[in-house]
Amino acid sequence: MEENLPRQPLNSDTVKTAFEEVLVEFKQDHKNMEMALLSQPFELRGQEVVFMLSSGLHEDLFPKLKPELTGILRRKLRHPDVEVTFEITKEAKNPLKNLYTSREKLTYLMEKSPALKELKKRFGLDADF
Repeated sequence: MEENLPRQPLNSDTVKTAFEEVLVEFKQDHKNMEMALLSQPFELRGQEVVFMLSSGLHEDLFPKLKPELTGILRRKLRHPDVEVTFEITKEAKNPLKNLYTSREKLTYLMEKSPALKELKKRFGLDADF
């Protein structure tokens, strides 16, 4: 039946709406990793939806999700030519400063998570032991 329906216009809003519907389905199915991938920013380039991924973990997981996501988008948007790909953003291409000591690692983690800083203060934790 869906084959007889006209194609939806392909723009960022229609793709975003389709992703929101997919996120609801993934949440009901407890697909947390897939939800994290779909929450990444994307660009629409013609008929190609390009996700801007920022970490190696997403880069490893995305190829596993790509066929399912491409099929879902093609069906929801009624657009058989839609392709889903990804790019690694510049931030991910620049390697982080190598963290060698326990103190460097703790400082880096405290910058990422303020809650860790509070735990360190509350329990008197120290990286040097």
